Amino acid sequence: MSNYDDPRWYEQQPEQGDTAKPSAQQPPSNYMPIDQQPPYSEYSSYPPYQLPNNPVVTQQRMYPQEPQQVAPISRKRRGPGFGQYVVVVALLIITFAGGWFGNQVYSNSFNRSNLSQSYANLFQQAWSIVDQKYVDRKAVDYKQMSYKSIQAMLDVLHDTGHTRFLTPEDVQTENQQLSGTFTGIGVYLKQDTKTKDLIITSPIPGSPAEKAGFKHGDIIVAVNGVSTTGKDIAGVSSLIQGKAGTSVKITIHRPSTRQTLTINVAREEITVPNVIMHYIAQDHIADIQMVQFASGVSTQLAALITQAKKLGATKIILDLRENPGGYLQEAIDTTSEFVASGNVLLEQDSSGNRKSFAVSGHTIDATSPIVVLVNGDTASAAEIVSGSLKDNKRAVILGEKTFGTGTVLEEFPLSDGSAILLGTSEWLTPSGQFIRDKGISPTITVKLAPNSIPLSPNDENAANMNEKQILASGDTQLGAAIQYLEKH
Repeated sequence: MSNYDDPRWYEQQPEQGDTAKPSAQQPPSNYMPIDQQPPYSEYSSYPPYQLPNNPVVTQQRMYPQEPQQVAPISRKRRGPGFGQYVVVVALLIITFAGGWFGNQVYSNSFNRSNLSQSYANLFQQAWSIVDQKYVDRKAVDYKQMSYKSIQAMLDVLHDTGHTRFLTPEDVQTENQQLSGTFTGIGVYLKQDTKTKDLIITSPIPGSPAEKAGFKHGDIIVAVNGVSTTGKDIAGVSSLIQGKAGTSVKITIHRPSTRQTLTINVAREEITVPNVIMHYIAQDHIADIQMVQFASGVSTQLAALITQAKKLGATKIILDLRENPGGYLQEAIDTTSEFVASGNVLLEQDSSGNRKSFAVSGHTIDATSPIVVLVNGDTASAAEIVSGSLKDNKRAVILGEKTFGTGTVLEEFPLSDGSAILLGTSEWLTPSGQFIRDKGISPTITVKLAPNSIPLSPNDENAANMNEKQILASGDTQLGAAIQYLEKH
């Protein structure tokens, strides 16, 4: 399935030497394929797709997981029992109680001249106490104690949705995220923020889900007889994913017919497109959606722009709604296709030093009117592109304020296969505007109607929609973009 809802993806630069861009298409649309999403939803807003394995160190990424998305899935984690919670809570309280606890309990060993080492020692003391003294030995789970302590430590940094801890399973999922290939049934999901319904926005073209008859608007209510009530996209994703060739039973409610159906569908390895276009012939508009900034998306975008121009396109809608981010270089290359000169972004390190990233010079279209669609799940690399096009006065940004992810992540693998994604620098728009916790404000604010789902080119292509049908679809943001371009 798809995970394109989680904005918790991150910008990530390929490892040194990894300059080739795969030609294969990558994961698609507004929402993440469920089968490959980050820890934030099935396509839940991680955030989203899966990233290439990085056995050693440091891939730079820039995301928010889910808002998405985007993101962007399923990792099985045992919920700790009461005994485990006692251990974890005791450990975290002891570890992070701060200076007071250190002074009162370990005053003889607490060295204020080196706070980092002193608090590291404090943590080790807490660990030893729990390890040696806690009465319920069956509840002492060293893995969970380690993992939860690391996550708690990172949470204190307040780099919401970006800096985070990945279990070995999470690392594997993230490594597939941006590869563009995953195993599943192939649907894009979005979770309604109010009802918590898990809605299929569309099946991936050619996927098992499309062949089995899943439709736009179907609501997943059970997987293999297990109710999805109370689950997020990541939780449902874990129920749906499995080995290629195996089957899964998905129970859906179809509002259009008021039917409840159970569909048996086989899992397959699926290649997902990350750039999708619908041509609106009446107004010569190319409606192009970028699902995430996976490897090769800028090349795919250039090809679609060329194709659109051959069809007669003179205006472009670049839909970055629900886009959780991806590779930083892809964001630079995408902006460069529309901007002939200037900077794409500024990067600032922990000392306040700034570095500028100029456009690449590979311009495809520097003149056609562009409207960029954004919403609260537009994050990271997608914010770089929208912020850069806005600052360079190359596009009108329409929709709602973006997620506000502004750190560049580096991946630091740990000894057991887990990893820390750590924000090591911060990025700004070309004019010097910080994005973290602020987001990109649209030029024209248009809110999506309550309970409406953004219309994707997948949906438009599947229904062969004309302009009139698109304007009547309820996607007020897309409609406003079309109306703006009609006048400009």
